[in-house]
Amino acid sequence: MPLPDPQKRCKGSAVSRLIFLQELRSLLLSPALWGMYIIVSLLVGYSFIQAVSLFSQASKTALSYPELASGMNPLEGVFVPTFGAYYLCQTLLLPFIAIRIIGLDRYNGTQKLLLQLPVSTLGLCLLKLAAMGLVWIVSLLPAMAALILWKLSGGHVFWPEFFCLITGHALYSLTIITLAMFAATVSDSLPTAAMLCLAATLGSWVLDFAASGKTGFMAFLGNISLAAMLRQFESGLLSSTCILSFLTLGILFFLLTVAWLPPGKPRIHKFFLTVLICCFFVSTHWLALQKPLYLDVTENQRHSFSPEYTMALQQLDKPLFITIHLSPQDSRLHDLKNDVLGKLQRTVSTLSIDYADYEQSGLFDTGRDEEYGLIEYRYGNKQDKSYSNSQEEILPIIFNLANVKTPRTLAAPHAGFPIVINIEKQKYLFYCGFPFLFLGFAVYCVLRI
Repeated sequence: MPLPDPQKRCKGSAVSRLIFLQELRSLLLSPALWGMYIIVSLLVGYSFIQAVSLFSQASKTALSYPELASGMNPLEGVFVPTFGAYYLCQTLLLPFIAIRIIGLDRYNGTQKLLLQLPVSTLGLCLLKLAAMGLVWIVSLLPAMAALILWKLSGGHVFWPEFFCLITGHALYSLTIITLAMFAATVSDSLPTAAMLCLAATLGSWVLDFAASGKTGFMAFLGNISLAAMLRQFESGLLSSTCILSFLTLGILFFLLTVAWLPPGKPRIHKFFLTVLICCFFVSTHWLALQKPLYLDVTENQRHSFSPEYTMALQQLDKPLFITIHLSPQDSRLHDLKNDVLGKLQRTVSTLSIDYADYEQSGLFDTGRDEEYGLIEYRYGNKQDKSYSNSQEEILPIIFNLANVKTPRTLAAPHAGFPIVINIEKQKYLFYCGFPFLFLGFAVYCVLRI
């Protein structure tokens, strides 16, 4: 078997490097890119300053009343609102940048020349994706500046929570970028590609909004929307379901882009390849989600029971059935899901939850039902019921049904991190410093590149 020619290998790597630099040059000459950077700076600055101001006001009360300090969490109070600016830009602006790396080459005829170079279609798309990845990393500069200002001012950062937040936005951006690349590949024009991409992203946004307060199939659709999956990362909960869903969508759209990019292949061949790719990813994704894994990376472990309760609940070897008589719009059900049900689902593998049908009657018509608000528990041949949605009352009921001694928790209450900070003077960094910096680089790129 002949050995590969090292000269051809070096030539291929040189061509790949030139293509990557050309993609970067095309992006740097795009006014839309620098416009997005400036908008990101303004939005991040406004969100960060407002979040710190509100966090400081709440901290004044928490410092006076220490029992309120446990709710002062910098991730939820400062960093999630700050990165909300990135969510808006990734949803509404990033697709227009990603569409250019495919659509502009198709529009000016460069794509046919690129496909004739000694680089595979897969390699070409990887180079384009790498260029977009570098663009996304640069967009994080305002957020990193906000992080540094927070640390220098004495603010607390729990790094696993912060990196979980960054991971969620990175996976969300990967999905948006590959979706935009695929939309540009199958569309005849850039405006059509933009409409397709925005229809998908905004449709997911609307789906998440429409599914709030719903049960059944609508609730399932809401849970798999892009916004809902990103929200889990924002809460500090790493879920194999969300990670695999984002990766599956990102790789799926990327491979579909590779399949549809060559203009010379017959459409029937592309359709057949699309069906194969979709079937493969749907089946593998379904198999991977049969046993979801979770990792609570929050500092106060708010998504998990105490280790003593967790060990006791893992002793349950029979099916546990819970029937809930609450309307989806009832705030008590929302608290029950966050405080108890979500933790139980991640701890007890035999748990089954059933919701009584109050969706049609509405929240204000439920007073006629004597069972409204009741929560029924069944474990083996034993049953019990209660109107309480408190963890302190629900867990003893479950332990009593399972003949498990209620453990004594040794965990100390979380102290929280209240702090009063004034960063009004630093607003000029986001409102003037970064915008003029990006504007200067934009002018430099136009004149020198």
